[in-house]
Amino acid sequence: MLQTALVTLISAASSTTALTLEEVLSEVAQRAPMLRAQDESILAARAAVERAGAWDDPVLSFMIEDVALGDSASAMHPMLTYRVAQPLNLFGRRGSAKTLAAARVSTEESLRRRVELDARFEAAMSFYDLWMIQEMDGVLARQIATLERMRSSAKAQYESGLMMGHHDFLRAESELAVMKAERDSLVDQRDAAAVMLDALRGKEPRDDVLRVQIPAPSPLPELAEIEPRAQARPELDVMRSMKTAARAEKAIAQSMYWPMVMAGFLLQQRLGPEPTSIGAEVSVSLPIFFWDRQDYELAMAEAMERRADRELEAMTLMTQAEVRRAVSRARAADRTLRALEDVALPRMRETVDSAEAAYRTSTGTFLALLDSVLSLQSREALRIKALVEREIAILEITRLVGRGRVEPPT
Repeated sequence: MLQTALVTLISAASSTTALTLEEVLSEVAQRAPMLRAQDESILAARAAVERAGAWDDPVLSFMIEDVALGDSASAMHPMLTYRVAQPLNLFGRRGSAKTLAAARVSTEESLRRRVELDARFEAAMSFYDLWMIQEMDGVLARQIATLERMRSSAKAQYESGLMMGHHDFLRAESELAVMKAERDSLVDQRDAAAVMLDALRGKEPRDDVLRVQIPAPSPLPELAEIEPRAQARPELDVMRSMKTAARAEKAIAQSMYWPMVMAGFLLQQRLGPEPTSIGAEVSVSLPIFFWDRQDYELAMAEAMERRADRELEAMTLMTQAEVRRAVSRARAADRTLRALEDVALPRMRETVDSAEAAYRTSTGTFLALLDSVLSLQSREALRIKALVEREIAILEITRLVGRGRVEPPT
């Protein structure tokens, strides 16, 4: 009996353990469904590298010659010819094809980094949504308790003969109904955020309440330290891979001005006294219509190379702008958070305590106390919002510069 009770107690304790952001990001890196799909794309691209460097299949042909027709007699006996020919990818074509395929592997790997960083960022946003809901539930619970005390004080004043107490009692009832409804609506918001978080973690939706614990506030990053790291952004790596691929396609287009070569070996067997003979052959294509194909292929490859350069320049500028914007947002939210935590909230709590004491002794008005309570609730909500905006802005910087707490699996 005692053992059963202990097991139940331990299970209950483990089910209420708060989930940390580090655990969430680690689970996303290991089990996010979209990462598994991207891993398969990488494997397919790697297989394509070996395929790009493979030799073409040889061509085997069989021919019979000198077969007499009708009653005519041939001076020679029929001859059987066996021929094997092998296409030769010369002039750097195989190497350029492998370079092109390898660039596509790099592109897929960079895309996987982007998918993981985006998934981690989405999970972090859902995580902080849960924390905001969790904190707002606590704020509303405290405000509801304050309003219930105000309602009790108003009722006591009314029962003692003060007619204004009846008005105050009804106003407290009205505000209580609004706050309780707002608190109840948090349940649906919490469930929506939890479903998204579980999906990104690769888990089935859960029925119990998912509680989270945010980490210690991250230090504000310095712009001078971030901008060099932004060169590791996955999108920039994709552009670099595109440029490498465009150069490989250009090399292939240039090699097409050279002929295609095929080498062969043949065996000639005569069905008579003549001896069997062997031979060799080399055949080449004649790229004499280069203006109709090769010129256009080269022009297309050169245009793709220029496009990759322009996109790399544009993405570099956009990355710098987005990093600066995220840093500015983090600093703005940090200033708001400091002002609220250091000055506004302590003073507002003192105001509420003073107004509540004055109302209980009939030296203050109900409206003054209610205004103080609602102002405190608004400022506490602003503090929660500012803290989340600060951390989300820092996470956005992490997403932009392409670095995370968990490295992608190899």
